[in-house]
Amino acid sequence: MPLNRATTDPRTEDSLVDLLLPIARLLVGGGTGIDELVRAAKRAYLRAAVDTVLPRDRRVNVSRISVATGMTRKEVSALLKSSRGTQKGARKRSGEQRSLRVLRGWLTDPRFQNRNGHPDVLSYRGRKKSFTVLVKLYGGDVTPKSVLRELERMNILGMTQSGGLRLRARGKRNDLETRYHLAELARLFEDFALAVVRPGSAAEAPPFFGFKDTTVPSAGDAAFFVRIFSRRVAALMEDFQQWSAGRQSTKAGSHRANEAVRVGLGVYLLRSNHSSITEATGRAGEPARVRLTPRHRR
Repeated sequence: MPLNRATTDPRTEDSLVDLLLPIARLLVGGGTGIDELVRAAKRAYLRAAVDTVLPRDRRVNVSRISVATGMTRKEVSALLKSSRGTQKGARKRSGEQRSLRVLRGWLTDPRFQNRNGHPDVLSYRGRKKSFTVLVKLYGGDVTPKSVLRELERMNILGMTQSGGLRLRARGKRNDLETRYHLAELARLFEDFALAVVRPGSAAEAPPFFGFKDTTVPSAGDAAFFVRIFSRRVAALMEDFQQWSAGRQSTKAGSHRANEAVRVGLGVYLLRSNHSSITEATGRAGEPARVRLTPRHRR
């Protein structure tokens, strides 16, 4: 039977609204209707129920999943049937998401920007400010050539007369960026959620999670914050990249494959606009808020 909605805590629903609001804004901006969000939510509930309710290596029990999720047995059966084909194209989506990470690094990392703070023209090879270095920092284990082809396929990368690589005008990127931003948000949000709410074992120290924000009197101060801490964050990420490369070079033969543990570090800078502050506080004319939140997932 479906779950009794009367038992739902209104505060839980309010929190869910806040949680979904950034996603809804992205979907509305990209022209995606509510039906797709509802269908995706049901598929997510199905996957969560299979992972948490059913014992491992057991056959899926439609009735049990129906009780756990509040969906009808007919809905569960239909979703199970449709989910069998969802793995097709997973490798392609992974490549697209890595290309988006490279794109975001190009847009936000001050090391790859010009003096005006815009994405700079990059040479393909080089020791510092090059496309190869950019992919190494943001693309993981993919090759620069594969990312180059993907960005060209997305029609957001062009070439100057001198052979340099440049990003096309933003108007040509908007539709594609909405799609890829959603894919990247999904990947990052899973890591972020696990870092925040995942309980550690009694023998394991909890992973570090920090959050700091303040209020500055002007947009100029907020811009100064972004300039200063963007460079500090970029340096921190470079330190992590070097540390990771060192571990990769020594792991062969020293550890078994089943001992591998994924670790990571994520930092974001936030600059609130006045409309969002007014919405949250009910007061107009508040100074801009800025946030710096490092997180570590083990």
